[in-house]
Formats: sequence, structure tokens, C-alpha cells
Amino acid sequence: MTSQKPKHLRVAISAPVKGTFFYAVPKGLAPTVWVGCRVLVPFNNRKVTAYVLEEIPGPDLSDQNLKEIVDILDAEPLFLRQTVPFFEWIADYYIHPIGMVIRSALPEAYFRTAHLTKKGLAVLDSRLFASEESELLSWIKDHPDKRLPWPLKKLYPLQKKGWLSIESRAKKEVITDSYELKFIRPKKDVDLETALAKRAKSSKVKNEVEFLSEIFETGTVLLSEMKAKFNNGPYLVNKWVTKGVLEHQTVSVHKSPGIANILPPPSPHTLNSHQVKALDLIKTYMDKGTFSCCLLYGVTGSGKTEVYYQAVVHAIKSGRQAILMAPEISLAGYLEGVFRSRLGDRIAVYHSGLSNKERYRQWMRMVKGEVDLVIGARSALFAPLPAPGLIIVDEEHDSAYVQEERRGGPHYQARDAAVVRAKMEKALVVLGSGTPSVQSFQNSITGKYHLILMPDRVERRPLPDVEIVDMKGVRNAWGKMEMISPRLRKALNENLTAGNQAILFLNRRGFHRLYLCPRCGQAISCPNCDVALTFHLNEDRLICHYCGFNSETKVRCPSCSSTKLKAYGFGTEKLEHELNALFPHARISRMDADSTRRKGEAFQILKRFGRHETDILVGTQMVTKGYDFPLVTLVGVISADLSLGFPDFRAGERTFQLLSQVAGRAGRGNQRGNVIIQTFNPDHYVVRAAMAHDFQSFFDRERELRKALDYPPFSNLACLRLQGNNKKKTEEAVYQLSSDLKSILNRWPRRGKEIRVLGPIEAPMARLKGKQRWQFLIKSRSVALMRHLLVDLERSSLKMLRANGVHLISDVDPYDML
Repeated sequence: MTSQKPKHLRVAISAPVKGTFFYAVPKGLAPTVWVGCRVLVPFNNRKVTAYVLEEIPGPDLSDQNLKEIVDILDAEPLFLRQTVPFFEWIADYYIHPIGMVIRSALPEAYFRTAHLTKKGLAVLDSRLFASEESELLSWIKDHPDKRLPWPLKKLYPLQKKGWLSIESRAKKEVITDSYELKFIRPKKDVDLETALAKRAKSSKVKNEVEFLSEIFETGTVLLSEMKAKFNNGPYLVNKWVTKGVLEHQTVSVHKSPGIANILPPPSPHTLNSHQVKALDLIKTYMDKGTFSCCLLYGVTGSGKTEVYYQAVVHAIKSGRQAILMAPEISLAGYLEGVFRSRLGDRIAVYHSGLSNKERYRQWMRMVKGEVDLVIGARSALFAPLPAPGLIIVDEEHDSAYVQEERRGGPHYQARDAAVVRAKMEKALVVLGSGTPSVQSFQNSITGKYHLILMPDRVERRPLPDVEIVDMKGVRNAWGKMEMISPRLRKALNENLTAGNQAILFLNRRGFHRLYLCPRCGQAISCPNCDVALTFHLNEDRLICHYCGFNSETKVRCPSCSSTKLKAYGFGTEKLEHELNALFPHARISRMDADSTRRKGEAFQILKRFGRHETDILVGTQMVTKGYDFPLVTLVGVISADLSLGFPDFRAGERTFQLLSQVAGRAGRGNQRGNVIIQTFNPDHYVVRAAMAHDFQSFFDRERELRKALDYPPFSNLACLRLQGNNKKKTEEAVYQLSSDLKSILNRWPRRGKEIRVLGPIEAPMARLKGKQRWQFLIKSRSVALMRHLLVDLERSSLKMLRANGVHLISDVDPYDML
């Protein structure tokens, strides 16, 4: 913090407003405002929250008649000065208001309040509305500045009518929780021999030597554990504390928001030669004190987690901190259990699954320097650590690292952003995967990243045997296609008989995929989206997986009014149902977005599976993550073709990664694993490469295809998405935007040729959540030139788009092409 108090501030407004703004600081507030604090500022005739990005101590801006800040909302900074450039990079690269970038990165430490407008007061006096609306308006009038007791969706209709205004009020402090742990440990300069020498020869306490030996071997032991383990524990503790051999230690411990281990934490083991080599290289790059990026390519089960642990320990011993990112919250919880059991309390867990209060508490621990390691999902990328020296992105290929734009936050690719943050912090970033992304592997070939190989499983365990079942000829006694082939059924039966566990992967939720009219062929679709409704047996409802719309199953065909509709297809719910019928004595669990809605449910499912309280785990891609279950000896892929047909150039890459990752769950214990892949395309190069565990052949083929079509990593992509409520106005805006694009490129006669614009065209899902959707695809070898085009286009077309009620999303490095 600077000793000279600032007179002016550069701030980012917590609203969808591009750019930053300058404000003056009243003398009374100057001593308590810092970079990273939130302040209340006047903006467009209202008071809004802003984030301080820079202090300007001199009188440089005194002639600009700046408005003054109204209040300081934080007693201490919420983020550090050195993270400001990173926020600015995110805003600049992904073309998003910086205030919204910071707002999405910070934990919510505020509550919602509302006040009535003049129109609302007039309506309240007139009493010309429903009784429920009267109750809401009356409460708001009588409770100014109070926390709203209802969900916001209940108030949005009233806000839309102009009757009230909803505001965010900052909490000036959040109470943190901690508790104390009591330990017993040897005093300094006292060894076991000295202690035993003080033991009276006449002592008849038989377990005294065992008691002392355990404490001296361990170093520090929980007092409660020693008292519980030894019947005379309290006596022995008091005796040896009085003799000056042992001493009490009290440690204030922050409550962990994480969860207990799914499996007992693995004990440290001797690293194999590949692990040692990988760790030595990582330490070498870390010790340079400059930016480096390593791609750690280790087959599933090669022991990457142990290498991560040793690398984190090295970073901490070097006086720096580490960030460990996982693609899923449940996997982050699993990793937390592994690391906390060995590193202690200076670990923070940070992800969207925590409550707002807990996220704030964990965040402030980081700001205050109380944390050495942050474990979390993609939001851990923004962890406010003072000196991060190591950033690990586990399962770097996973699409979960892509944050889609929502609630005003930016779209970003957390893996790529982690590389940029490491560069700014002069840190090492390690991208770990058993199936690297095509982009990362290409970067390792060109020398942009350092490639570190771990080709063998721990303890030389073999990779699982993979068998392909061609489903084209598989029929039951009635001539219908079967979901579970006879080969997989037999393997499951043998696996259960042997007392082992199995994982079945199907990347589709629900019971039946669609309801179809056999008379005219019309599917029952969502009224808000261009997608068929999925039948869910447990709810007995037809549900849209995109907007949440649901209806009863007794419906008429919208085309011919027939009521004789037929269900087709299958999902994880039907698979679970069929398995229960085939194996009535087996313990079966399902893990998908439907079965894990409740907080902590995913962990409970995995915990039961880890304790062998479940025999067969059925799931979507949630079950493909990097969990280690030693008793899993069989993995079944129900349909390997589901993702191959997606209208996306990455469809092959996604499918290969899913097949390889789920196959890697088998055979991680003492028994060899088996994998059965059911497919209608047994000769597809993706399926064949996954069967052979041959990433190199897959990569070579995929690289050729992308190079021929000029797709990443051989070009940069941006997807312009336009969406609006009115079909005609949306189409008009689309073609006007197309004209604006051509005009801009015509002004760049030379550089404009370096950009290709494909479209406009209706999005593959032309209607989503009631919105009409169109898109352009922009290709260029120059990311700077592409960004320049997008910024120019947004600036020139924003007014026109707003007039037509159309929202423009500039998706840089798009992942979802739907």
C-alpha cells in the first residue's frame, strides 16, 4: 500500500459498461481507500458500486472537475494490486466490461434490497392490482434498505412494470468462523532418549514407552487422539508435560468447506522413474523464477496427482503459493481430501458449489496470506494469492474449463487464461492430461510448451483391454435393438460374481430420448427451444434440458392431434432401470445432472462407490473424471457414437477424450481392467484410436483434418451470436450486421483479406429459451486483427442492435458451436 494517499482513483463500474472512469477522493476518505476496495460512486444519476483499479496521488486530473466517490464499502481490499492487469487482459481479450469481469471473479458479499419508484408509490396508493403484489409493495415501502425475503424472480415482473428498483448493497464485514485444535508435541531440544532417561525405574506404566515413541515419531499429535488411544492418556499427557518433555500447542483452524475423502488418502509412495523425471523437470522450470508452460502428458493411472503434490510442496518451500484447478467441483473435493491430509490447514477450496458466505471467507483468507494452496474449479483461476509460483490445470482438455457467458460474467477459457496469468506472475503453469487437447499438444510440438511424458501406469500396471461391440446386429428376441449387448451383460455378471465394481458411461440423461407421433412422425418439442422433450420416469414428466420447461406425458401431437404417442431412445435413467431388472441383487447408483441436484449429492454417490457400497455406477461424463477406484475392473460405454455426430469440428476430439478417460477408470488396482465399447461405427478412426490407447494416431489424423480446413490450432476463431425475441427484427438486425461487417473489411483493403467471415446462418439450435438465434463464424491467423474487427463492429452496430432488441455475444475461441 502506498504511503502517499491518493487524490484520484481509476475505477471499473460494476455494470455492463465498457472502459474505466476517474473519480476524486474527499479528504476524509483518502486514508482508507486502496486498490482492490469497492467504492460507491455517482454514475448516470444513480449511485453504483465500483472497483478501485489504480490510485493517482498527484494533481494530474485536478482540472477535469471529477465527481467524488460517495463511500468506501470495504475496510480492506478484496483483490490485490498485481491482479489488476489480469482482470484487464480478460476484459480486453474476451471483449467484456471489466467491471463485470471483476464482479464475476469476486465472491458475492452483498445482499439485495429494493425501493419503490414514484410510479410504484402511486400504484400502491391506488390499490389497482392483485393482493400478492400489494403485499410485496407494502413490505418494500415499510422496510427500506432491508434484505429482500423473496427470490428475485418474484420481484422482476414488478421491476419490469417500473414499480420498484432492485439494488445490491455491500456488506461491510462478514464474520469468519474458525475453531481451535489442541495438539501435544515434544519440546524443542528434547529427544526420545532424553525422555526415557527421565522415566523413573520404578514406573509400572506398561504403555509409557509406546506413548512417548508415537509422539516423538509423529512430531505433533492431536490431543484428543492420544487420549482416546491410550486408556491412561490424560494421565500420561499431564505427567510428561509436567516433566518438561512435552508441551501443548493450540492451533486456530478455519472450517473447511470441503468434504471428506471419497477414499482413504493415498499414502506417499516411492516415485517411479517417469514420475521422478517429470518432477525434476517441473522443479527446474519453477526454480528459474520466470514463466514456463509444461504439458504433462501422462496416461490414465500414471500417478500425475503425486507429481502435483510434490510440485506444490516445492513451490511452498520456495516461499510461493500454488493453484490447483480441476474441471468438476466433485473432483476438486476429491483432490482437497488428498492434499489436506498431507498439507494441513493452509489450503483453501474455492468453487461455485460453496455458499456465498463460505466463498467470501475462503477468498479473504487468500487475500490475507493465510493460504499456500487453492484447490477449485475454473473460478480458482482468480485466487488473490500474493506470490503464486505454480498453477496446475488438471485434465486440461476438459470442456468444463470453458465458462459460458451468464449472469453478466464473461465467456472465457480458464486453461488458456491460466497460462496468461502464470506469464504475468512469472510462474510455472502445468497442464496435465491423459488425453491432451489438440491445441496443447500442437503447442508442445512447436516448442511453445515443454512436453513432459509419463507413459506408464504406477507400479507398471497394464492399461485395460478394450473390446469393441458392433451394435448394428444386436437385437433381442423381439427383434428390437438392445441397450446392453449380450457381451456386456455377460461381462457385468462375471464382474459382480468376482466381487468387483463396474462403471457404465452414457452421455445422455433421462429415460426416453423423445416422444414421437407414429402417425405423422412429429416429435414433442419444447415450446421455447428447437429441441425434443426428454421423458423422465422418476418425475413422470417431459422435460427440456436447456430451459427447464416441463409438461405431463399425456399430450396430443401438435401436428395431427393424435394421442397415441410412442417413446424412443434411452438415457441414464432407463439404463439404471434396465440394470436393476437384469441384476436385481446388485447395488446400482446413477450419477448425472438429475441425480446430483442437491448440494453434496455427487460426493455422497462417489463416497458410497469408494466404500464399495455400490456395485455398478451409471453416469454421464461426470464419471469419466480422474477418480481412482481400485476395485473397478470393468467399464462399459453404452453408445460411443452420441457425440460423433455433433455439428462441431471438435466432435472427434471430444469423443476420443471421453472414451479414453472413462476407459482409464478400469484396472487401477491390482487386477487388470476390461473396457467394452458399444458402437455403430466400429471402424471410425476415433473409436479405433481409443481402443488401441493410441493418442498419437488420433492426433495425427485430427491435425491433418484441421490443417486442411484451417481450424484451430491453425487459425483463431470467433463466433458472433445474435439473439432476440422477435423473429423478423432479429433477421433484420442480422443482415444489417452482415452489411456492417463488409463495410469494415472494405476499409481494410490489405489486412481485411486476412479475415474470413462465414455466415450469417441460423444457429444449429435456432431457438433457445424463446430467443431466435443466428451466428457468424470468423477465422483469422491474427488474433489481434480479429479482436480489432469485433471491437469496431460492436461500436458501430450497438445502437442498431439495441433498437431491434437484439443481443450480440462476441465469443472469442468458441467451444460450443450450437
